[in-house]
Amino acid sequence: MSPHEYNFLQLPEAMPWRIGEAMHGVVNHWIEQFGVFGVFLSAAIEGELGVIIGGALAHLGELNPFSVGLAAWIAAFLSAQVFFLAGRSQRDSGLVHKVTDKRAFALAIKWIDRHPRLFCLLYRFIYGMRIVGPVAIGLSHVRPRTFLVFNVFTALAWAIVGVSLGWTFGPELAHLARVWFTPQRFAIASAVAATLMVGAVSWRAKRATRLKGEMGGSEV
Repeated sequence: MSPHEYNFLQLPEAMPWRIGEAMHGVVNHWIEQFGVFGVFLSAAIEGELGVIIGGALAHLGELNPFSVGLAAWIAAFLSAQVFFLAGRSQRDSGLVHKVTDKRAFALAIKWIDRHPRLFCLLYRFIYGMRIVGPVAIGLSHVRPRTFLVFNVFTALAWAIVGVSLGWTFGPELAHLARVWFTPQRFAIASAVAATLMVGAVSWRAKRATRLKGEMGGSEV
């Protein structure tokens, strides 16, 4: 069964977001023509869609699940590393300027200033941060070695999650995407989750500071 026959994540005809539909067709073509290498290309260029399709096709026996996961891992790692290096060494390039002009960039910088390690750990799973995140980190004070270590493990986690979603929920996820998951709703859900996460971390940090101050005062 080819990706076109599987028709995974087919978008509704009435959806105005035609770019996503066009990209879906491109990703399908890549995976149909190149197999696991198509998964690699789509993971590096587009993001999670090709990884989920690859996981679904692995479940159907069309692709090797280990190879799909490995391709997704390497692609995610390399693409993030390239964007990080662009932010670090090509600050005046057109690519970096396009990223810094995005609204998400200011939010990314704010998170990095407050919680740099947490942002390095979670940006892959926040809508709109796949490219903005590593470029912003590259422009920040985060050390290259620190980002490298986080990149290895977060890319692996991202690949495992994507392949697992495709393997486990392939047809069901396709139906859910058609009925509910528009890009706008996914962006809102990601923003709410990120806000709750940052709020929880800030509350714990303030609480720890207050307790530390109380303990210091008691010793005096």
